[in-house]
Amino acid sequence: MHNAMKKSFILISALFIFLSFFSCSHSKELAEDSSELFTIKSLVSDIENDTVWSLELEGDRLTKAVKEDVPYIPEGHTLTTENVKLSASIKPPLYPAFKDFASLDISSLEYKHLESAAALSSYLADWEQEKLFSSFPSNYRFNYIFFADELKKGWKDNFDQAFPESKPFDRWILGQPALLDNLIQIPVRFYCNTAYVDVTLYMSPDKEKTLYNIKIERWEKHE
Repeated sequence: MHNAMKKSFILISALFIFLSFFSCSHSKELAEDSSELFTIKSLVSDIENDTVWSLELEGDRLTKAVKEDVPYIPEGHTLTTENVKLSASIKPPLYPAFKDFASLDISSLEYKHLESAAALSSYLADWEQEKLFSSFPSNYRFNYIFFADELKKGWKDNFDQAFPESKPFDRWILGQPALLDNLIQIPVRFYCNTAYVDVTLYMSPDKEKTLYNIKIERWEKHE
């Protein structure tokens, strides 16, 4: 009987030691997990506090229903890859524009007219006088003389420099044309160093690389 009690005491003691060890070990793991969670939370908070958020762009559009913002998608339908492709073919494209110049949409120009405008603009930019002069029909060549005189005088008056007789402009852009039955009016902006000159080309719709007139619209010098 004494031996049985002694064995029971030893078993109970061993169980107590095991439970105590398990409890301590588990508490240590919980403490380590809590410490790790606290560290991650602190890191996330630091990132949030140090992040500079940009202002929301077109936030009002994000709250609109698709049918209001995209009227060509029927009501009750959602955006999918297929109808986005379809809507892109229906919705007109957007083109950049300069408020003091014109839209850069030249999609209405036939290729032959676009090619003519590009060639004539190159003649002017490089100041190829013979080619530019020959672009005018004989009964309109007086317009070339008036334009050349105005360009040279205006250059001196507006840019305080003598007109360069070779390549006065380094680049140019075409604006949206006006297409009439017997005339094409197309704005062109010519750039030189820190300035630009806006002109309108009056082109023949029937004869390629043919000009009736060139009109200077604006001189602009950037300080």
